[in-house]
Amino acid sequence: MVTAVLPTVTGTAFNSQAYRASVSSELTITPERARNGHSTNVGASSASPSARLSGFVGMCAGCGALVALVVFLPLAARFEKMGLSPAQAIQRSYYVVAAVSLVICLVCFIGLRDLPGEKGKSWSALWKTSHHCDDEDEDDDDLSIHGSTLPYWKQLTTALTLGFRNRSIGLGYVGGFVARASSVGISLFIPLAVNHYYRVSGLCDEEHEPVPGSGLGDIKKACPRAYIVASILTGVSQLVALIAAPAFGYLTDKSRRYNFPLLFAALVGIIGYIIFAMLPNPLFERPDGNPGVFVVMALLGISQIGAIVCSLAVLSNGILRVSIDNETLRKISEERRVRGDENEAEPDEGQSLLAGSGNQRLEHLSHLKGSIAGVYSLYGGAGILLLTKVGGLLFDILSAGTPFYIMAGFNGVLLVIGIVCGGINHFRSSAGRTW
Repeated sequence: MVTAVLPTVTGTAFNSQAYRASVSSELTITPERARNGHSTNVGASSASPSARLSGFVGMCAGCGALVALVVFLPLAARFEKMGLSPAQAIQRSYYVVAAVSLVICLVCFIGLRDLPGEKGKSWSALWKTSHHCDDEDEDDDDLSIHGSTLPYWKQLTTALTLGFRNRSIGLGYVGGFVARASSVGISLFIPLAVNHYYRVSGLCDEEHEPVPGSGLGDIKKACPRAYIVASILTGVSQLVALIAAPAFGYLTDKSRRYNFPLLFAALVGIIGYIIFAMLPNPLFERPDGNPGVFVVMALLGISQIGAIVCSLAVLSNGILRVSIDNETLRKISEERRVRGDENEAEPDEGQSLLAGSGNQRLEHLSHLKGSIAGVYSLYGGAGILLLTKVGGLLFDILSAGTPFYIMAGFNGVLLVIGIVCGGINHFRSSAGRTW
């Protein structure tokens, strides 16, 4: 949901300002100049608030993780101290979390109403073409346009195709893949690795060995020290992520062309996950442990929040800055132009160029942001499934460090794709200047 809402709440002022600034110049754009990237760079220097807002979103996500760790996680134990059975304590804990979720749902329902581009949408648009006409088209802040929109299933296929045709959107998809996988890697496999080390080393209480299928309370009683160490390590990681989130948002806003913060987060992730996988033990207390494990956990937290914030920012900027000569958008506009030519006269040259510049960009922002957000979440879900299934299997078969090597590989793929996208952007911008 955040992925779809973010470009909407930041795109109104951005697109209207860029559109007004480029109306006069678009009238003189020739097809040759458009192909050489003139229209792509229109308004490129305009500041986009989406990157900075993504930083605050990441900071709030870190706050949510800390709230879950400090408030929600001990609920079951507190209910047990009040005299409830373990089953009743867990049940009450779920009730409390459900009540909080319901309150947040109501707040979102009220606060996210009447967003730009949401008028005229209905369930029937899932399978058929819908038509909408905005009576407030004279308002400069309204980003919706007249005409028909594709059914949602076609918008979904278009969003999938955009991941291969648009570098920013594709990089955002891969960043979402790594971000979701990183969250699982830290919250699931680090406690699992700590618990595995304690059991292999014989540091757990064998008298309270939990039976298969037992609850979390029995596991905590069997090896409380492992649970405490894992909580401290993951807490440090989330705390560092919370602190670094605004910085990533600010830096991403300053480096939209080359995405250096995202590349830095991927590089830090490679280093952090490899080092953690090679640690002899996850302890931080001497003589057996090493306090340097906190530095490793800080690296993992930086990598996680960097992937989250930067992927959201890159994806939002990709939605806001789709060029007018994008092949996918050209196909969509051609379908509508064919339908429009049957009933309307041929527009003049100025009208055609204007329709091909501002309106296509605004239409894409208005009607594809939800589909792009869905594909972003689809990539994230694929990352979670791949890491949990393959990483969990190799954890049992090979070693406890295998999932972290997999995460290092994911970050390596993100780093390579980010470098390639940055190189292409640099080459095309240099070619545009020499032209």
